[in-house]
Amino acid sequence: MANDSGTVISFGLNERPPVATAAFVGLQHLLAVFGGILTAPLLVALGMDLSVRDTSYLVTSALVVSGFATLVQVSRIGPVGSGMLSVQGTSFSFIGPLLYAYQLQVGSHTPEEILGLIFGACVVCSVLMMILSQFVQRLKNIITANVAGVTVLLLGMTLVWTTIKNLWFEYQLATDQGWQVPALAVAVFAIIIFLSRRPNPWLRMSSIILGLIIGFVAALLLGSVDFSPLAELDAVFFPEFWRYELGIEMSMVFVLLPIFIISATESIGDLTATALLSGLPLGDDPFWKRIQGGVLADSVNSFVAAMFCTFPNTTFSQNNGVIRVTGVCSRYVGFYVGVFLVVLGMFPIVAGLFQVLPGSVLYGATLLMFIMVGVSGYQIVLTSDPMSRDWILVLSAVLSGLALSRIGDALTFLPPGIVNIIQFPVSSGAFVAMILEIVIPKPKS
Repeated sequence: MANDSGTVISFGLNERPPVATAAFVGLQHLLAVFGGILTAPLLVALGMDLSVRDTSYLVTSALVVSGFATLVQVSRIGPVGSGMLSVQGTSFSFIGPLLYAYQLQVGSHTPEEILGLIFGACVVCSVLMMILSQFVQRLKNIITANVAGVTVLLLGMTLVWTTIKNLWFEYQLATDQGWQVPALAVAVFAIIIFLSRRPNPWLRMSSIILGLIIGFVAALLLGSVDFSPLAELDAVFFPEFWRYELGIEMSMVFVLLPIFIISATESIGDLTATALLSGLPLGDDPFWKRIQGGVLADSVNSFVAAMFCTFPNTTFSQNNGVIRVTGVCSRYVGFYVGVFLVVLGMFPIVAGLFQVLPGSVLYGATLLMFIMVGVSGYQIVLTSDPMSRDWILVLSAVLSGLALSRIGDALTFLPPGIVNIIQFPVSSGAFVAMILEIVIPKPKS
């Protein structure tokens, strides 16, 4: 049987594949998301300059919580969950906002206190998204393609700039072996591009994790890997409830909330693609109930993640590629993926190997990822006319977001919380785009 996308379905949504088949396909899904789930919290922890123990906790707990979140998403417990083969993980979209929110409090709070404020803000945003998920069909009317395009484009730009600065910092620290930093970064960057362009779909979907592994081996041969942080890791890991004392800082809430909303609209797209690949009809009442349940699951899972002090959770789009290749859309495969993630997360050595990745290897891979984030923001604005209303709106919002972030210090007449929001180009650009969508008249159909 083939679905509307032309993919031949070998096991349908509610069919149970044999254990060996389900486990093997589950491993393919795991391989597609493993690098992303670990890399996002690791980059946040490195950007915050956290201790080895705190970094280990954030990265390892991301695996466990992602496994739990995947089980919730595929199970469809009451109204929560899509009931489709949709894998959850920490989104790269949150990296820039989380780092900005952290920097706002540096100097006035300890790192542990700032993490508590960040997770408190994530709790508030998650609760607000639980409410908004009940109006999921109207969400796209609020966050239009233009608003989403501006936000994602600015996210990509800020993350690329941050990564370039991090690479420069790594180069300055390397002293005599400075040549290794650009060499390894360029090599990993090129390897991932090469693998992502191969005809073999498994190489394409595994390009990031394979690029990191090859870069790690090269750094190991050059003597650039420091294994000493592994000595501080525990043998077994269990996430801690309320590890950091949670607090609420409203400026952090307003910085993070636009990203939660944009992430929800991206989840709608991911879940729609999963429904299409699963052979389900689109647009009817059961479809919207699944979408609503999926977005609600994102919010519930992000709430749970914050309570266990790790970062927000959302659907991963790359798993749709695995469904397309394997033809297996059975939601029961998701149970295997969830269990695999939880089990791997229980052994800190797994995430610890990511922690010892040299910065040059890690940033070489993420530079390409963040460039693609910016490109996806560009592609969201679906118009070919550079002088159309949409492009005028997008460019105006992007330039306004960047300009406001540079003049924020001069706005001393505004409350500090408002200035903090304005100084982050992603949130200020998103708000400007929302205003322009209302102000600039739309052409008649």
